[in-house]
Amino acid sequence: MPLDQSVIAFQAFCGTDLTSTLSRIESRLQGMTADELPATLNAVGGSHSTLAGAGELKRILGQLNVVIHALGMLLCLPNILEPTEIIESVSLGAGNTGRAFDLETDRRVAEFKFINWQGGAESIRQNGVFKDFYLLAEHNTQSARNSTSSARTILSSS
Repeated sequence: MPLDQSVIAFQAFCGTDLTSTLSRIESRLQGMTADELPATLNAVGGSHSTLAGAGELKRILGQLNVVIHALGMLLCLPNILEPTEIIESVSLGAGNTGRAFDLETDRRVAEFKFINWQGGAESIRQNGVFKDFYLLAEHNTQSARNSTSSARTILSSS
C-alpha cells in the first residue's frame, strides 16, 4: 500500500481519539459471533491492508527519534558553540552509538535530549536525564573546561 494510502487508512481506523475508538469497537464486539465479525471489521476499517499500512508506517517512523535527535543537535550547535570552539567528535544518532557523549569540543562535552515532557510519572525519562547529567559532571577531561558548560544537557519540548 502506498504511503499516502497507509496514512489515510491509519487515520480512518484511529479516528480523532484512538482510545475512544478502541473503546467503541470493544463495546461493539461484545456478544458478537464469528459470522458477524466481517461486517463489523469492514465498518471500523479493520482490514489486512490497514494492518499492512500501519506496519509500513511503523517501519518508516521507526527512525523518527534518530531524525529528531540529529536535526535538533544540528540546529542547536550554531547557538551553543563559541565562535572559535572546535568540534572534536559528534554523535548525531539517538541512543548508544559507542561514543561517550553526543558532542565533544575543545572546551566541553554535551548530551542532548529532545523530550516532550508530559507531566506526571516520568521517572524513566528523569532517570535518563539524571544519569546523563551525572556522567557529564563527573567526566574527567584533559583540558580545563568550565564545569557549567561541561554539564550541559539540552532539553527541548515539542
